[in-house]
Amino acid sequence: MEIILRIAIALLPLMFTPAIVHLIASGHFDLGGGEKDLVVVLPWLLWSFIFAITSLILWRRGWPVVRSTVWSTFAGLSGLLVTAVFLAFLGQLGVGGRF
Repeated sequence: MEIILRIAIALLPLMFTPAIVHLIASGHFDLGGGEKDLVVVLPWLLWSFIFAITSLILWRRGWPVVRSTVWSTFAGLSGLLVTAVFLAFLGQLGVGGRF
């Protein structure tokens, strides 16, 4: 039973991604930006992918469920932050005339 619980916790955010895309595309979930709302799904997808990978790795190392879930959440947020800083830096290089 613990195996099913851990796999469900690890993959649940990733499994919600198609539902979120469908709700935004059909207009049931509106953030006020029209089709640009679909861009919100990209950070969610990246976070949920990092969360799933980290959660499964920590499970393999024998961490408890709650502790691995909390650390996987922080790992996903850290991955988003690193990606955002990298893309902002890359954008500044383009604006500055380097490329």
